[in-house]
Amino acid sequence: MSGDDRMTRSERRAADLEERRLERKHAQSAGYQTLQRRRDRIRKATFGFVVIGVLGGGIYLAAGDLVGQRGAASTADAIPVRLSMAGFTPADIRIPAGQQVSLELWTTDAAAHLEGGIHTMISDELGLYERLPAAGVSGESRKVVTFTAPAVPGTYDIYCDTCCGGKDSPTMHGKLTVEA
Repeated sequence: MSGDDRMTRSERRAADLEERRLERKHAQSAGYQTLQRRRDRIRKATFGFVVIGVLGGGIYLAAGDLVGQRGAASTADAIPVRLSMAGFTPADIRIPAGQQVSLELWTTDAAAHLEGGIHTMISDELGLYERLPAAGVSGESRKVVTFTAPAVPGTYDIYCDTCCGGKDSPTMHGKLTVEA
């Protein structure tokens, strides 16, 4: 008599059921592992896309001054002057005495950062009072200001009185240097 002959019918049935259960468990285990590997690849790919998106957005924002017309005058013969929370760039604007001068004021600052939603460029000595609205949907705001420079060379204070402490803040001042 073989070993199978000595087993009762219920024991054989229990053994068959156990064998099938182990086969299912093994099959499910391999399928489950495959599914887990697929899920891990999807998670890693999603994480990679998120990282690339965040880094790409950060690079775009950090290099925003180099994109498009930012920083370059869009009007011929105008001197580009950036008004920002850090002050004026350039901080010393050099212009010829007695000549008509065009300054292209521009900013990328959003209205939420500015008192009244504007930057100002003021020179009490020269009688200048220019208002530049905050950046709009294009990401920047521009305005060309044309005036005649004083005939007498000298250095004149300019300031913004609408953010970061206004006139009392040393960072919100610049110079207009009139050269002979």
